[in-house]
Amino acid sequence: MKHKFHGIISLVLILVAVIIALIFMQLHSSSLGLFYLLIIVSSVPTILFFYCAKCACKNGACSHVLPGILTRLLPKRKQGPYTKTDYFWTAVSLTALLGFPQIWLWKSKPLFVLYWILLFIGLIEILLMV
Repeated sequence: MKHKFHGIISLVLILVAVIIALIFMQLHSSSLGLFYLLIIVSSVPTILFFYCAKCACKNGACSHVLPGILTRLLPKRKQGPYTKTDYFWTAVSLTALLGFPQIWLWKSKPLFVLYWILLFIGLIEILLMV
């Protein structure tokens, strides 16, 4: 139960950071906001497919809960060691998802700092508690 609490909290923190970036970008430029929304919509399933779908914990024991459920909707993948392809597409998706809004967030230092604090706490939660 403890791991699920931290798993959910970590995803909520990361989600709030991404929503902050999306809203700020949408306010800056509607086309930019739409493009970032497309990045979100394409990155999340890619991460789920290439990383979460191979996790041994996806069938009911997923500490993040929602990714474990969502991977059941994706094509089946054999659980086992991650390949270079899995790492590559996960890294590309994470970089696009978390890196793309940096230029625009930098224009608002408080939002930039808040974004990184939320991401940092979410990632520390995952590394230490999940």
